[in-house]
Amino acid sequence: MKSILIIADGLGGRPTDDNGRTCLEAAHTPNLDALTARGAVGLVDPIGPGIRPGSDTAHLSLLGYNPRDLYTGRGVFECLGIGLEVRPGDICFRANFATVDDSGGALRLVDRRAGRIESGQKDLERALDGMKLKTPGVEVQFRASTEHRGALLLRGKNLSPHVSETDPHDLGTPICAAQPTAEGEAAHRTAAAVNDLTQKSYEILRDLDLNRLRSAAGKHPANILLVRGAADCPHIPSVESIYGVRGAVIAGGALYRGVALACGLASINVPGATGGLDTDLRAKADATIAALATYDLVFVHIKGTDNAAHDHNAGAKTAFIERIDREFFGPLIDRLDWSTTHLAFTGDHTTAVDYGDHTADPVPALFVGPHVRRDDVTTFDERAAARGGLLRWSGQILPMLLSYADSSPKYGS
Repeated sequence: MKSILIIADGLGGRPTDDNGRTCLEAAHTPNLDALTARGAVGLVDPIGPGIRPGSDTAHLSLLGYNPRDLYTGRGVFECLGIGLEVRPGDICFRANFATVDDSGGALRLVDRRAGRIESGQKDLERALDGMKLKTPGVEVQFRASTEHRGALLLRGKNLSPHVSETDPHDLGTPICAAQPTAEGEAAHRTAAAVNDLTQKSYEILRDLDLNRLRSAAGKHPANILLVRGAADCPHIPSVESIYGVRGAVIAGGALYRGVALACGLASINVPGATGGLDTDLRAKADATIAALATYDLVFVHIKGTDNAAHDHNAGAKTAFIERIDREFFGPLIDRLDWSTTHLAFTGDHTTAVDYGDHTADPVPALFVGPHVRRDDVTTFDERAAARGGLLRWSGQILPMLLSYADSSPKYGS
């Protein structure tokens, strides 16, 4: 049996148009509706009812893990996903290029995403990677990811993940100083290293030719690095050790690739998989089919739905859902051997367009394959899923999918 898990980031929604429809309800999705008519649907709370999930904790929960037991912070998944080797004792952060203004001796936030910088990130990476800090014995590794995103790793003795973030989130406010959030020398030492790094990043980036050109063109310069999500390396049992299946991940975003790598999946690079609204969905479909020749499980992450909702753009989210249906599911459906394949499709959380962020609303989930007992639902959206035969549950999408494929271990004798 083969298994395919597809997670569209931020797929769920709240009513956005004059008819009270969500983006998923407004979208024309004939391929998803056809799959729904052959399968069973329900609503999933990614972590639990009323819990507003982060993308990292939601993915752990959907993959069958308890984030309360295993989650150490987002930074480690960003570092793994970008290709950094994470060793015991390393401290990892998610990072943003941002724009600040040096007014009155304080660095004040102008744009958290440096205008969603679209090019030149490798120049910024080269400028920051390996920078020397005042804190003795601390090595800096930095990698740029998509747009404004990046990953930072600090390596050295006596470091701690118990430090606060430097991103103030609110525009016009001063950059935060990292503070130790636990007692002990290690947390104080790490906070000092982060504060030194923040100041040095500004001193390095403000004078780069790339940023001078951006400023001259009226764009926000990427003149500082902000960090959050400090984490050390978690100990997560692999999917293969639990279920006996070999799996792979196809994801453009470093976070999602990193979560999957931490869970023992192999990473498949797909040219054109950007982690943005411009991602090549047909290439992802082709890569999924090809991967099934080698792997028992393929996990596909699709990001654009979340990006559009964070930008308060209902039209873009609806259009991207239609692209998923047309350009990913369209090429995929007719090429699968449905006598031996089970497929699950859901989101990792609701991203409400009006709110512009994650909410605790449950997300529709679909299972289809030869062992799935069909229900009477024939359209895929939030309201229809509430009438589905699978009812409502929390997390555990991957264990449910693999149970249909007869790969689940027995609990008890």
